[in-house]
Amino acid sequence: MPKGLGGLELRRGGRCLDVACGLGEQSLWAAQQGFEVVALDASEVAITALNSAAMNLGIRDQIDTRVHDLDDGLPAELAGTCALVVCQRFRDVALYEQLVYMLQPEGVLVITVLSQVGVAGDPGAFHAPPGELIDAFRELDLDIVRSLEADGEATLVARRR
Repeated sequence: MPKGLGGLELRRGGRCLDVACGLGEQSLWAAQQGFEVVALDASEVAITALNSAAMNLGIRDQIDTRVHDLDDGLPAELAGTCALVVCQRFRDVALYEQLVYMLQPEGVLVITVLSQVGVAGDPGAFHAPPGELIDAFRELDLDIVRSLEADGEATLVARRR
């Protein structure tokens, strides 16, 4: 289950976009829940590992894996088609608005980034400043269901209006 989803009820099925999927833990979970998954990552190694894991679980046909450079943005053909968008531990503020526009009405966004909150010392450039997620998403076409910042992570769960 995507981290931080809590008790939010998700409609099963539909399309799930897993942004910066890495080894695909969220993609595998979503496919097992009946979603048709599009998994994006810049790493061929990660995509190969995800394909192998999906094959072993018998769900390879439910996951469309793509080596994709997120510097190019999100695939335009997915706009407005996703019941669930997941982005775990990848932070690119330039993509925040695009993540929302991938969602269909009533679609759910789950995003977790590294945060400066609760980190001792210098957290580094990849950590979001306090309040970044809530500030970035509050003015968009979303109802924020949950926002949490603690222990070096910030998570936001929201539903598109």
